[in-house]
Amino acid sequence: MTNEPVIIKGTKEGVTIVVEENSNFEDVKKIIYEKLQNSRNFFTGAKVSLKAKNGFLKKEDYTKLQEILSDFGMSLQEAKSPKTLIFPKPNRSRVLLLKRTVRSGQKISYKGTVVILGDANPGSEIVATGDILVMGTLRGMAHAGAAGDTSAIVAAFRLQPTQLRIADVISRPPEDKEQSPLFPEIARLKDNMIVIEPYNSLK
Repeated sequence: MTNEPVIIKGTKEGVTIVVEENSNFEDVKKIIYEKLQNSRNFFTGAKVSLKAKNGFLKKEDYTKLQEILSDFGMSLQEAKSPKTLIFPKPNRSRVLLLKRTVRSGQKISYKGTVVILGDANPGSEIVATGDILVMGTLRGMAHAGAAGDTSAIVAAFRLQPTQLRIADVISRPPEDKEQSPLFPEIARLKDNMIVIEPYNSLK
């Protein structure tokens, strides 16, 4: 299954357009125009942020995109410097730091907090009595607070676990889950249920 070359989604700041890496810009313009045409007046007056997966957009392409958006009463915001995101410091005295990806079939079990500088692939398992922090994409099983600590958290830059556990509470992602958001998330217990929130919402 290939990714869509263009994704348009609403956020609390306005509208975000995500352009996939190596997309042909002529195709990108056509898709954006058609999507906006089908949603005419819905986005009128919206401010648009552009995110290009390859990290940059040619000046002439940027200008053409501005013209398209202007036709629909929308404005393209200037690109901002990337925001530095700082994960919460582990609140446990024992911390296991793994500078690698946890692959399918591998299980990490630790009495303390586990920090992974990489991804946790599908089929992997991470069990910790403290927190679990993944500085990448978490796609395996994660069990934080395994000894019953209900204050434990699971955090990742992309939170897409096959199973998520905190203390004795288990959660699975819905089968119809939409594409994972492009920002870090934190899972924690609230009213004996696992809730997943954007990291910034906890500040």
